[in-house]
Amino acid sequence: MSEQPVASEREHNIPEAVVQKPGRISVVWIIPLVAAAIGGWLSYKAFSERGPAITIALKTAEGLEAGKTKVRYKDLEMGLVESIELTDDLGGVVVTVRMVQGSQRFLKSKTRFWVVRAQISAGQVSGLGTLFSGAYIGMDPVVEGKSGRQYIGLERPPIITARDPGRHFILHSGKLGSLDIGTPVSFRQMPVGQVVARDLDPSGEFFTITVFVNAPHDARVTKNTRFWNTSGIDVVIDAEGVRVNTESLVSVLLGGIAFETSGLMPGEAWEEGYEFDLYPDKRSTTASIYNIKQRYLMYFHESVRGLASGSPVEFRGIKIGQVIDVSLEFDPQAVDFRIPIVVEVEPERITIIGGDPTDIVDRLPSLVDRGLRARMKTASFLTGQLAVDLDIYPDVVPVPVYFDGDYPELPTLPTPLGEITNSLMRLVGRLEEVPIEDMGREITQSLVALRKTLERAELLTEQLSTELTPSVVAAAREAEQTLASAGRLVGDDSVVNRELKQLLVEMVAAARSVRLMADQIEQHPESLLRGKEEEQ
Repeated sequence: MSEQPVASEREHNIPEAVVQKPGRISVVWIIPLVAAAIGGWLSYKAFSERGPAITIALKTAEGLEAGKTKVRYKDLEMGLVESIELTDDLGGVVVTVRMVQGSQRFLKSKTRFWVVRAQISAGQVSGLGTLFSGAYIGMDPVVEGKSGRQYIGLERPPIITARDPGRHFILHSGKLGSLDIGTPVSFRQMPVGQVVARDLDPSGEFFTITVFVNAPHDARVTKNTRFWNTSGIDVVIDAEGVRVNTESLVSVLLGGIAFETSGLMPGEAWEEGYEFDLYPDKRSTTASIYNIKQRYLMYFHESVRGLASGSPVEFRGIKIGQVIDVSLEFDPQAVDFRIPIVVEVEPERITIIGGDPTDIVDRLPSLVDRGLRARMKTASFLTGQLAVDLDIYPDVVPVPVYFDGDYPELPTLPTPLGEITNSLMRLVGRLEEVPIEDMGREITQSLVALRKTLERAELLTEQLSTELTPSVVAAAREAEQTLASAGRLVGDDSVVNRELKQLLVEMVAAARSVRLMADQIEQHPESLLRGKEEEQ
């Protein structure tokens, strides 16, 4: 009973907790709130100042790295690669790039992007700085046109940027040769531009080559301008011989295109994108252009080695066309081969007095009646090239002109060389008919008989020498004595010699008297009638 009051007193003395509500924010919360505000402001600032995002499709991501690879223009940072992903067809990669604020006005549909790497090619060396700094994406901005956000990256850096002054021109060529992007374009052997694109036409018949000519040389391209291919060494072997032409050492190694403007009135410069023909060489640019072309068919029955497409067709040594096609045919009825040749004649090369060049087709039958024929001749002894030669041969047999086929058929004659060959063949045939073996046997028999005759003659000579030698010696002695007697008769001290000298003296005196008499008669012809006058 005594312990219960003590417990009550203890419970009565326990203090009670007093709960108080704060009246303001604690100072501890100020620091996180300020940090959150700063972070939010920085996030808003970064988001508001973030540039647009674009995508660039590339063949490969070689040298690119997300978060590190940058987009540069003139060494100025224009963006940063955020991510790199494969395309759905696994044929390339898609690079997402975050551009800097303010680059929106440069992101047009014609803006170009490409990866800058170290490249060494035949035409140029570029991107060597990336060996130390790493690859980056180059940019060629354009400020005109529609906005764009998706681009296809170039496989190589562009040769010409959008700000390079000059103009593009389109060239068409049947052959590409060694022309490539970056091939120089020269004017009078001075580089003034480059090839920026090349492609095969959808028709597959020719190539389309885009060249860029820098200002102010682009103003030299007018309606009278001719472009030609200067790739490598131009070796031409034709009827005129062998010619070697080259523009420069660069064109020999890398190829090239040259152009010149001819004429006293070159005209105004052509606009951007004008199309020209690309000639195979400079000589072709100076050749006259003829619009009227007429084709004819000829048949030859002899070898045409040295005749090919492009061989000249001449009339009395003047070129009037060229050979288009040479083929071979077999005639089952005649059991013989023949060679059809299609030639293309340009009538405008012939001046028709008082008429039109096309009139020559109407006059063709009359010309053939007069002896117009075609035959082959050697155009170059150096190369062995042949040419088709047309001329008038009045003595040939008249033949008609056939117009049944695709082209009018002109009659032909064998070449002089062919005629000589045929004559030699006939001669060889006749020689083969000669009985050479029988003649050989007869000649052998004749030689044997001749040898026997010579042996008999030798024996006879020996006999004559033995029997006639004493008689010949005696005759020689008698002849010697006769000559000695004749010498004494006509010698210097002989009587005959003295008498001959006296006779010569008298003949000289008589000749002097005759001369004096002739002078006297010439001076006094009357003396023949009167005689010599006596002196008084």
